[in-house]
Amino acid sequence: MDIKNDIKTAEQTPLFQMTYKLYLSWYIRCSQLPKKDRFTIGQKTEVMLLEILVLLVTAYHTNDPIYKVQSLSKANTLLECLKITIRLAKDIKALEQKWYIDYQTRIQEMGKMLGGWISSTRKTNR
Repeated sequence: MDIKNDIKTAEQTPLFQMTYKLYLSWYIRCSQLPKKDRFTIGQKTEVMLLEILVLLVTAYHTNDPIYKVQSLSKANTLLECLKITIRLAKDIKALEQKWYIDYQTRIQEMGKMLGGWISSTRKTNR
């Protein structure tokens, strides 16, 4: 019996996978941003996505429901900031409209998943 198949990890969750794929996509796109924007809005967006990944892993592995909700709430706040940053990248013409739509669609779906996780954690904590 392979014990690896029995162990669940944060990486197996759809939200983590979606965030990971968004990071990979942004990483590639970031190199195509104008140089002046690459080192400001580009890197800031990368850092936010990486922090969201860390918070998702933290929430997944904690048994304390209060700490779990705190981690998820912080991830949700960063997701909102990410949404604004990507809109800003589009508005300053650093990001093409088609990529903006793609990223906003992904972020909206991630927000729904995150909201559901927060809601279910709060319900089980009551």
